[in-house]
Amino acid sequence: MRHARIAELTGSMSRLGLTVVVASLMLIPAVRAADVKELTEKLPRAYIGEFLWDGDSTVQNVVITFDKVQGLNEQNAEALGCGSYEVGRHVTKIGVQMFIRLSDLEVEIFERAPDGGAFETEGSHRGKLSEDLQQIDAQWTTTASGKHGQLHLRAAASAACEPAEEL
Repeated sequence: MRHARIAELTGSMSRLGLTVVVASLMLIPAVRAADVKELTEKLPRAYIGEFLWDGDSTVQNVVITFDKVQGLNEQNAEALGCGSYEVGRHVTKIGVQMFIRLSDLEVEIFERAPDGGAFETEGSHRGKLSEDLQQIDAQWTTTASGKHGQLHLRAAASAACEPAEEL
């Protein structure tokens, strides 16, 4: 008799567990959608920092601003904008497209349409957006050669895609 009650209790617990799992799975898309919306609203629109090619000590000052941030689906967002790299007194302006995977805040950043000079755009930065959305650390890999560089950005209250003109 006692074994029958244990089996009955185990069956009830299994059904309860299964019900909880099914209910959780039904809520996941709604939670992720809210998170994507929250990410698109809270992502800073400006980042500043540095880029260095591996093995080279030349610091390139970087500014990136995002004009448009949107959810692509429940798991991914896209940010579009512009950027500039400054080395010495030479500035190169670029278009920027960043994809963000919500589950782990992995990012991939593509750079397009440099405004002149020798500037590598055949590749991408892959890395991580910090949990508080205030930092991006990524590694550039050039598609053809595999050459690497390191990008370190931090959120800024505001920035322009080019340095301010001197007075």
